[in-house]
Amino acid sequence: MNKNKILLVDDELSLRETISELLNYENYDVKTACNGQEALDLLEYWSPDLIICDIMMPVMDGNTFHEIIKEIHSLNSIPFIFLTAKKENNLMRKCLLDGADDFIYKPFKIKELTSIIESKIERFEKIKNNHTNLYLGKKKYFLHEINTPLNGILGSIKLLMKDEGSLDRKEVLAFYESIKMSGERLNRTMQNIILYQNLKNNSIKFNDNSSSEILNTFLNTKEKIFKIYEGQEKRISFDIDKAIIKFSQEHLEFIFFELIDNALKFSSADKKIIVSGTKYDDKYYEININDSGIGLSEEELNKIGASQQFNREEREQQGLGLGLFLSKNIIRESKGVFSIISKENEGTAIKIFLPLYKTTNLD
Repeated sequence: MNKNKILLVDDELSLRETISELLNYENYDVKTACNGQEALDLLEYWSPDLIICDIMMPVMDGNTFHEIIKEIHSLNSIPFIFLTAKKENNLMRKCLLDGADDFIYKPFKIKELTSIIESKIERFEKIKNNHTNLYLGKKKYFLHEINTPLNGILGSIKLLMKDEGSLDRKEVLAFYESIKMSGERLNRTMQNIILYQNLKNNSIKFNDNSSSEILNTFLNTKEKIFKIYEGQEKRISFDIDKAIIKFSQEHLEFIFFELIDNALKFSSADKKIIVSGTKYDDKYYEININDSGIGLSEEELNKIGASQQFNREEREQQGLGLGLFLSKNIIRESKGVFSIISKENEGTAIKIFLPLYKTTNLD
């Protein structure tokens, strides 16, 4: 039987250890963080059934953490309990009005805490059972991402069947290419949804013995990308050293495709995307993907999550906003490191460190 998962966020080590031990004894799966930023890092690859959070903490306090959680659609339905020693007037009322599910003062009785946890998780289970735990963004965007390629496929087939006798071979091939491109777009959408669901359910096995040659994988992916961005090959400048990465080729192709596609999509046609790769040390290979596109603000960077898109109408985005989220999580699950720096109207720089196989000398 799967245990219910609890995230405990508190800067007091002794209290974290005590509560964690008690909740483990009550058969909960508990992860801990010492501040809101550390908790956000955890939530990028792990989704709890309940969050217990202190208010006063260094780096990122509980209120700021809660505000960010409320803006992430895949997380904002998770029950959130504030735990604090503060005795400020109307503090409980303020936190509850801001959307917290409950509020407990320190010191407290463990029975009081477990009773609240049980009731909140029971409510959350009912929500999960009645709704898919995959947030797909606004319904109109999800329907758009399914219907647009589907209409492209069905419309092209309809015209082929109707005008088959009057079309020359070149026109027929153009319809076939349109059907193929629409099918690939639809397939990509559905595969990303399945991958997201599998990641959330912890059902993907990351094999420590997986390997791929990074330059060949990049070149194969680049070829696939420019079937979509036809005639725009000069937009990518790359310098990638050969190396064998301790990473599956399927996942590496996915990451290259999603991150380079984003860079191209959010950069003007006269701006180059620069991709570089080199051995960092004996353990890691470093990949850099830089663009001079529209970039993201600091607030937007903090809110990156599954299906999170920003100003979609202004930026004319396609997709469901899963690519960056999935790439980050696959890299971290595979013992890699992912970082992103972005500034509005200046561009985005992504740095990735992936583990190397010991035999990397291909010269």
